[in-house]
Amino acid sequence: MKEPWFNHSSISEQKFRLSNAMRLVWEQHVYWTRMTINSIAFDLPDVDAVTARLLRNATDMGNLLKPFYGNRIASEYSNLIREHLLIAAEIVKAAKAGNQKAVVDAERRW
Repeated sequence: MKEPWFNHSSISEQKFRLSNAMRLVWEQHVYWTRMTINSIAFDLPDVDAVTARLLRNATDMGNLLKPFYGNRIASEYSNLIREHLLIAAEIVKAAKAGNQKAVVDAERRW
């Protein structure tokens, strides 16, 4: 369906929809990252659920890229984002525990 307000001369509708979808998953990334940090920092009982939801965003991002870059590159992208998120969680946990050595190590890998 063509959007009546869409300017077809400047960008393709497919690129426009990708841009909007990617914007949404990055907004979700910010939201679920904050939720995960809070859950880790305050030992909330939802830590596993919010972490799982945050990690799902890495998959969602990759899935958006599949039509443009193929399965292999989309999967590599998803894996990199997932690894980034897991290391960030390590940093938060190490900082909370006061383990500066672990923080430095995780930051180096991040």
